[in-house]
Amino acid sequence: MTANPAPVADWVTIPDLYRDPFPIYDRLRAEGGVHWVPQVGRYLITSYDAVHATEFDQETFSANEEGSLQIRAMGHSMLRRDDPEHYAERAAWQPVLRPGVVKRTWRAVFERNADRYIDELVERGPDADLIWDFAAPFAAENLREILGFHNVHQTDLQRWSQTLIDATGNYADDPAVWELGRRSFDEVDLALDEMLTWHVKHPDHSLISSLLAMPGDRMPIEKIRANIKMTIGGGLNEPRDALGVAAWALLSHPDQRRAVEEDPALWSAVFEESLRWIAPIGLYSRQTTRDVELSGVLLPAGAKLGICILSANRDESVWDDADRFDIRREVKPHLAFSKGVHVCLGAWVARSQVADIGLPRLFGRLRGLDLVADRPAQVGGWVFRGMLKLPVQWSSDSGAAGVGAAADGAAAPTAGSTETATPSTPARVAIVGAGPAGCFTAQALRRAAPDAQIDVFDALPVPYGLLRYGVASDHQGTKSVARQFDRLFDPEHTRFHGNVRLGADVTLERLRESFDAVVLATGLHSDVRLAVPGSELPGIVGAGALTRAANGHPDEAGTPHLGENVVVVGHGNVAMDVVRLLSRDPQDYDGSDIDDDVLREIAGDVRTVHVVGRSLPSAARFDPVMVRELAGLAGVRHVVHGADLDTVPAGKDARLDAVRELTSSGDGDGHRERVTVEWWFGLSPVRIEGDAAAEAVVFASPDGEVRLAADSVVTAVGFAADPESPLEPAAHASGRVEPGLYTAGWLRRGPRGTIPDQRADARGLAAMILEDLAAHTSAEDRPARREWERLAPAVDADGWRRVDLQERLAAVPGRERRKLRSREELLAAARDESIALPPRDDGPAAARGFGVPVTVAFASESGGAELVTDDLRRVLEPTTDVRVLDLGEARPDDLDPARLHLVVSSTYGDGEVPTAARPFHAALRSGAHRLDGLRYAVFGMGDRSYTKTYSRGSELLDEALAACGAERVGEYGRHDAGSGADPVEAAQEWLDGIGEVVGADVAVAAGADATRSV
Repeated sequence: MTANPAPVADWVTIPDLYRDPFPIYDRLRAEGGVHWVPQVGRYLITSYDAVHATEFDQETFSANEEGSLQIRAMGHSMLRRDDPEHYAERAAWQPVLRPGVVKRTWRAVFERNADRYIDELVERGPDADLIWDFAAPFAAENLREILGFHNVHQTDLQRWSQTLIDATGNYADDPAVWELGRRSFDEVDLALDEMLTWHVKHPDHSLISSLLAMPGDRMPIEKIRANIKMTIGGGLNEPRDALGVAAWALLSHPDQRRAVEEDPALWSAVFEESLRWIAPIGLYSRQTTRDVELSGVLLPAGAKLGICILSANRDESVWDDADRFDIRREVKPHLAFSKGVHVCLGAWVARSQVADIGLPRLFGRLRGLDLVADRPAQVGGWVFRGMLKLPVQWSSDSGAAGVGAAADGAAAPTAGSTETATPSTPARVAIVGAGPAGCFTAQALRRAAPDAQIDVFDALPVPYGLLRYGVASDHQGTKSVARQFDRLFDPEHTRFHGNVRLGADVTLERLRESFDAVVLATGLHSDVRLAVPGSELPGIVGAGALTRAANGHPDEAGTPHLGENVVVVGHGNVAMDVVRLLSRDPQDYDGSDIDDDVLREIAGDVRTVHVVGRSLPSAARFDPVMVRELAGLAGVRHVVHGADLDTVPAGKDARLDAVRELTSSGDGDGHRERVTVEWWFGLSPVRIEGDAAAEAVVFASPDGEVRLAADSVVTAVGFAADPESPLEPAAHASGRVEPGLYTAGWLRRGPRGTIPDQRADARGLAAMILEDLAAHTSAEDRPARREWERLAPAVDADGWRRVDLQERLAAVPGRERRKLRSREELLAAARDESIALPPRDDGPAAARGFGVPVTVAFASESGGAELVTDDLRRVLEPTTDVRVLDLGEARPDDLDPARLHLVVSSTYGDGEVPTAARPFHAALRSGAHRLDGLRYAVFGMGDRSYTKTYSRGSELLDEALAACGAERVGEYGRHDAGSGADPVEAAQEWLDGIGEVVGADVAVAAGADATRSV
């Protein structure tokens, strides 16, 4: 092992850490992030990357530390155990703390207690301290009721919590601290013994009652005692200190306070940024089980570590101006709730009582809440850090259960509410661009302001942009979101104006004069050219242009013929689409909208595809699901170059796992080899060679140049703005150019983000637009809406419906449609009033019913997937035969092929199936079960900070189901826990998309049955 020994930081003292650890941590990070600190008696781990690495690997960085201060202070709780012992205890605690239980049971408790302790704070008057007169009793009473300690007072909980966590952090070995901790230890045991007897006769919703009601063997009493004490410690100080720090931050940053008062949806951002800025639990311990290198430092087996969350959350390599409190900063995953298998069980409880209830009610009731100049606030601690003093004053008490104050003092909606500030008269909004970003924005505006008048313009005669002309033809599940948009357009509220070009048929100035707000969502259409010699040669085609040609875009002149040998430059998802287009068997395009003549022209002669990228597999830009799809193509042989697949164990890097599948695919599949795909990693393009056309691409590698012969070169290295683009891309990342003018989609953020990302962005943009309009009076002299009907070349929504119907009627067997490929054909069909349109279907697919029975199957770790499942069940129940299946209790034989299965799965630890569902997953992988005929869809929940294993738990279930013969349908849904988006909202929108696919399939099957019966 070539790692260096740890540097010694003998200048660090415990008193200095207690007063202000941040300057110390800044220096330690700058000097490498791993140090031996003699006064603490352990190695301090201070950089974000090093802290994150310890959370990935419990086999090396064990929580079960010898001589643990926490074990001495509280007993041996789950926090000082590794799996499987840790998981068994965690599972016993989960039922009472799951998000659905918090929502249904504990939220009302938090509301009652918030009002009670704000009343007491007000009674305290001028001497009030926000921590000790509100935050501490509020958190303590909430915890007392959750635990079920009906025989003690909240002040007992406060004393117990403080003395137990003081003992846990007693690195100075102060005897007085140990003595106070011992007294609380004994008091908790006495109170618990009494309540165990009481709860047997009087069961309720509390944790103690839940533990007694668990089926099977009861948890041993010593484990119950230890885990109750652990819960008293963290379950009180974390919400108390999070609330206190957040209040102090807002009172110290009046501009950010005003922003929250104007937009109560920001309370969640206040909570998360406060945790990042000053994490309540500042340090926890780990111990190495073997010699290991961490950030270039050798840690010997048995080394005791201090994992410094306070430091990692201020790592300047992750956050700009990390020492600054900023609720508007880019969302990145902080570590205050830990990660991996020890992610905080009480996170949902803390968010609810602080972000949803405590802070909004406090600031909503106490007008003029402010700091006291001559009684400064005080903060302290390093193992646990929070406010020691927070004297406050206020001008008046509204006397109501306020939830936030608007700028004019009016009551504002709660953080969890979908209510948005809206203008007093119906908003009139123009959206330029009818692709996903534009349509999602219109959809979000309609939901937030149902009476809004929205006009959507597009340069093409038909809507949906990227969905129609950019998404691969064989990914109809992704394209199915267009069916949701079909219901968006109606003559009264949301109109479509196709074949209207910005700058030619209508100017931006005219739109701004005519509408209260204009959203530019025109996208990016030009392929970025490779910046190497020879990039101008014929025979080079951009991936965007190729995809548009394959999808029948009317402005793509001609269809490229690529020849036998094709070099694809790029490893992103667009490149994966191209490789699939060139290598998939033409017989496997059933259900797509590909034109067979076009497919033959593009890919009919292709025999070898080289797909080349700069990065190694672990850093490649592709979605692992798309690579695994390529691995499953029949008749394709894959060869991998430049990837050491043995550096990381299987299951620890989703991208490497996907590339491994490439190397093992195609053997013995019974299909004739048609195409070879050569995968090259770690190569950078140097030049393109050729005389009259491209003949080869030369790449630089660590071992010298690599020359790949090519009949054609496809570049998939990004997209850029057209010369006609109305704005510079990514120049206005917030979405607001100025009040009244906005950007969406790639024009807003540049060429990054998926279609689901556009959906999430649209909700925030719609709220911003409506808030701006609410603050400004709508002009009374806007031109009448009917003026836009007189645009001579315009195609309305019924015109699009005629095109859609004609294309579907013209489809050959096995195809979704036969696209009209010229503007003239599109315009002729749009204006052909002899085409009889069927009645509009305006309801969401889920509300109309799926037409087939549905099972929602979930695999959950901390309750998030179960909460989403419960919501999907409620949405489906009125119209659909729906059942819920816990995969932690299921066998493969429980999956009924007559039912559609919606699989909702979280990811446990570093890319694993949730623990309870592992026997089900193992049974699928055993090969003993066939699930032919079963259809399923997947919604994966994960944390994108785990870049290598994000949503991997759901992907493992997906792979196992597919290997048993089941068929996945529709869009692969995902939710990123660090994104700030509501997982329930994301799942409902995914559900609607799945409903469109399934509903269409049911309709096709019914039509086929009717035809056979004639």
